[in-house]
Amino acid sequence: MSKLNDQSSIKEIYSYISENQYVYFATTLDLQPKIRTMVLFFYKGRFFFVTFTNDSKVAQIKSNKLCEVLLPIQDEIGNKGHIKMTGKAKICSDPDARQDAEYYCYFFDQYYDGADDPDFCLIELDFEFYEIMKPGDSHTKKFHS
Repeated sequence: MSKLNDQSSIKEIYSYISENQYVYFATTLDLQPKIRTMVLFFYKGRFFFVTFTNDSKVAQIKSNKLCEVLLPIQDEIGNKGHIKMTGKAKICSDPDARQDAEYYCYFFDQYYDGADDPDFCLIELDFEFYEIMKPGDSHTKKFHS
């Protein structure tokens, strides 16, 4: 396991993340991990999820902001790997980010009536630790942002 601390490693991680990327998102409730599939999107150098205000993950984030995201990756010949991003989640009330979520989240209009919809909750993720195991590799690289 190697430890890295450079921006090129973060850029490499980001190169695997597509626009509106499906990932696995983990929170905890009473020391029990809770994981679900979410759509991650990137806006002005920040990561976000869109969800319903009354969803259980919102309550979980309010009680414990620690979270982790897992993105399985695969190369063109089928070798598998993964990216883990660990950090903190928070409810985002930034009006510009909420407004722009309508544009950056491809399914927004299917569920919400705009940035002021009371059912709409924007979750921001601040990653502090990254891990990547490239497809075909037998070890991970870990580093801090």
